[in-house]
Amino acid sequence: MKLAIELIPIPTMNVNVRSHISSYRWRQLSLNVQRRDGYACVICGRRKGHEVHKLHCHEQWEFDEELGIQRLVDMISLCFQCHMIKHIGFADMQGWIEQYALIEHFCKVNEVEREQFAIHLDESVQQWIIRNRIDWTVDMSIYSQYG
Repeated sequence: MKLAIELIPIPTMNVNVRSHISSYRWRQLSLNVQRRDGYACVICGRRKGHEVHKLHCHEQWEFDEELGIQRLVDMISLCFQCHMIKHIGFADMQGWIEQYALIEHFCKVNEVEREQFAIHLDESVQQWIIRNRIDWTVDMSIYSQYG
């Protein structure tokens, strides 16, 4: 699946690179990631200044549930819709975009029907519930390579 939901556990929801650096430094880091990614969403391919107005810098995490380590493994450029699907629960709570629009985008990018979206969402929520029971240690040491 090209585009997948990534629900961050509640205990670490606000732990991210952006909250640990200045807004200037975040903007520079984000621009470096966009440059590396050719100013395009790495998932759907829409280009900044063409199909989309701007790109978002998204943190990709790896979860070691046995050791309780949430590790930052990459930062990628995403369009708004792809980024909101990654954080669909948060996006829905904030009312930033109608869920039907996200479902349409998910289905188009992954070339699947709405039923597959529903299954994927349910699996993601079940995984999120399990991860919420873990006392996570967050490792963001990789972000320094984006300077």
